[in-house]
Amino acid sequence: MPRTLATAAVLGAALLCILCIAAAWQLAAQNGARSVREGVYSPAQATRGERLFGSICTNCHEVAEFTGAGAYLEEVDGTPLWETFEYISAEMPEDDPGSLRPEDYADVLAYLFSAYGLPSGETDLPIEQEPLEIITIARPALPDS
Repeated sequence: MPRTLATAAVLGAALLCILCIAAAWQLAAQNGARSVREGVYSPAQATRGERLFGSICTNCHEVAEFTGAGAYLEEVDGTPLWETFEYISAEMPEDDPGSLRPEDYADVLAYLFSAYGLPSGETDLPIEQEPLEIITIARPALPDS
């Protein structure tokens, strides 16, 4: 009889472990890492960002500095979007760092992603640290990839 109880306890513990792992995987899928390839900005946000880029950023920058071969977005490929958002929020525009609203910085990033060839989605790019930390910057998908 004790052997049967021990076997049942081991099986119960194994089942509990499997359920915990499944729950962790589901939670990771819900809150897990995403990439900018997954439509993390809206078309309207990219349009607002294009206007801002044209009126403020072009005083010092061209869009190709961010989206061309070997440009900024390729340099930060694989990094959390939060790092780029935090940097531009603190350092740009160069003549008046940090002077824009957080939403404005997100709009400019949305425009750059659009110009880079990344797909849009249904919602605006967030401005909070936590969601931006789980979004990874990635190059646009190549055809048939």
